Amino acid sequence: MARIRLMIVDDHEVVRLGMRAAFELEPDIHVVGEASNGAEALAKISVLMPEVILMDVRMEKMGGIEACREIRSEHPQIAVLMITSYPDDEAVTASILAGASGYLLKNVSRTELLKAVRQVAIGQSLLQPESSQKAITQMNSLASHSTSIPGNDLTEREREVLALIARGYTNKQIAEALYLSEKTARNHVSHILEKLGLSRRSEAAAYAVEHKLTTPRRQNN
Repeated sequence: MARIRLMIVDDHEVVRLGMRAAFELEPDIHVVGEASNGAEALAKISVLMPEVILMDVRMEKMGGIEACREIRSEHPQIAVLMITSYPDDEAVTASILAGASGYLLKNVSRTELLKAVRQVAIGQSLLQPESSQKAITQMNSLASHSTSIPGNDLTEREREVLALIARGYTNKQIAEALYLSEKTARNHVSHILEKLGLSRRSEAAAYAVEHKLTTPRRQNN
């Protein structure tokens, strides 16, 4: 019997150990490896060759949403199952846009976790239809939002913040990454939403992905 090759990505070692223990006695699932962040996961994929990746949403260095986007782009055959500690509609939408096959909370039962991995391994989606429709609606809206040059009204700092929003960063994480106060980061996010005519962070993330604004623009000297 072929075994599902599973990779666990979470920045907490205790969580990774707990998840690994949940799969150890399953004859059809084999944990091929672990990673502590998205960047490490990307570096290990070609060696571990997982079929399913159980990915934490928020991690240092590279969060799960950005990593999911990269993985699905480079390895479309791999199913990514996002997992997080608390419900977040914006993160769900961003995960869908990044290509995730499912979204779970960490308090899910062992039975439900095993079922989820098995389902995405055979190509099924665990995403609710209303969540998928919401993401599609946002993408269509953003695609026709403006005929002007995408992000042209944003300052260099705002583009840096927008790139981090697209990676799933919180205001606190944005502040730490750019050496700002959390209040300043929050103000930048508000200005970005206002300039783009958007109301939610998930919409800004979708806009950044759609218009390839996930890396800061270099200033001309």
